Amino acid sequence: MEIKTQHIGAHCVLSLDGRFDASWSEYVGSAIESAIQRGEHKIEIDLGNVHYMSSAGIGVLLKFRKRLANVGGSLRVVNPVEDVLSVLRLMKLEELLMGESQESKSHRGINPKAATERKLELDGVQFESYRLENKRSLRCHWLGFPERLTAGTLDADDAIAVSLAEDCTVLGLGSLGGDSRGQSGPEGSLCRFGESLAIAGIGIEQSTDGSRIPDFQIARGDLVPQLQLLYGITMQGDFEHLIRFEAGRSQRGSLPLAGFVDGVLDAFDCKLGGFALVVEAASVVGASLVQSPTRADGKSPWTFPAIRDWISFTSEQNVDRMLALIVGLACKNPESELQPFVRPLKDGRSTHGHFHAAVFPYRPLAKGLLPMHETIHDLFKFDTPKSVLHLLSDDRPIEGVGQTELMRGACWFGAINDCGEMV
Repeated sequence: MEIKTQHIGAHCVLSLDGRFDASWSEYVGSAIESAIQRGEHKIEIDLGNVHYMSSAGIGVLLKFRKRLANVGGSLRVVNPVEDVLSVLRLMKLEELLMGESQESKSHRGINPKAATERKLELDGVQFESYRLENKRSLRCHWLGFPERLTAGTLDADDAIAVSLAEDCTVLGLGSLGGDSRGQSGPEGSLCRFGESLAIAGIGIEQSTDGSRIPDFQIARGDLVPQLQLLYGITMQGDFEHLIRFEAGRSQRGSLPLAGFVDGVLDAFDCKLGGFALVVEAASVVGASLVQSPTRADGKSPWTFPAIRDWISFTSEQNVDRMLALIVGLACKNPESELQPFVRPLKDGRSTHGHFHAAVFPYRPLAKGLLPMHETIHDLFKFDTPKSVLHLLSDDRPIEGVGQTELMRGACWFGAINDCGEMV
């Protein structure tokens, strides 16, 4: 089997030459998968030089057609020879695999004909931003004392319950527990604090009970999840802008998170802003606690060699692409009250931030104008998070693994004008 790739208009055309049977179906599937990971969502399979296609080959086409349809893309068969066309007709698949793709449906909360607010460029990467309807501007509050983590003096009794309403975005050290009536969670839940985030009515925690498996809770009906937070940041209100970007086709192939955040703050002339991203990532670099910090008993978890028992760190670049839900806050030259909650995003830069990420197995992300709530809830329809990380930049010479690298995705951003301690 030989496969040639070319682009005709907006379509990526894979021309097959040979038998499309069980022995070659995996090879063809890998070629389609690679095209999708490059950001191709409109794929045509040219079967002009394929004189035999088995059920295994048809199964591959149906599999990827469904995957692309889920993100508003398409996969079509073109130029089949008569023998292959007759098979498709007998299986009643001619219209399904050769018909015109339907227009993707418009989403709630976004005008599908909305004009691009502005176009941006950063390190050869093109951005498009769209103005969203925001009824309430973002307000930020911080709570707790991050310095107590270093001192080993965090106590479960200091936890504050935060109700995870749909307009509430949260990140910090927390534990899921309790409900909308303020009842306590299950016994022992407050001894499993770890990296946590919440957005769109979904709370996610990196459990520190030994399982290393993230847990999550989704608001449904009258149930509003609660996050017991030792310390962290909350943002309430609506994001003002949707930013779409494609870095996979740039010369570098990806965009570092710090560079992206810097560029957004500069583009909108913003000193302090909130971010929520759903992205296809080339790498996600960060750390997570493996024990609840409430067990430190007055001893700093960061002393060597004890730190090995307290923290798990991404010590090397992951070659597998992934989908990441990232939430955070970034600011230029933070004021003293906010400084304990943020760190420089990269050495030598004035931009500070605090970002957490929930990492999912890779799947393509839909293009176009995406509503935030639906896009985030869709993540949980297909899979569950594999880890929750506090994102870091590892700039050590030689040993350093760099930082989180973004390939393409969607970012919801809003300026924050009201910020203070939660009381």
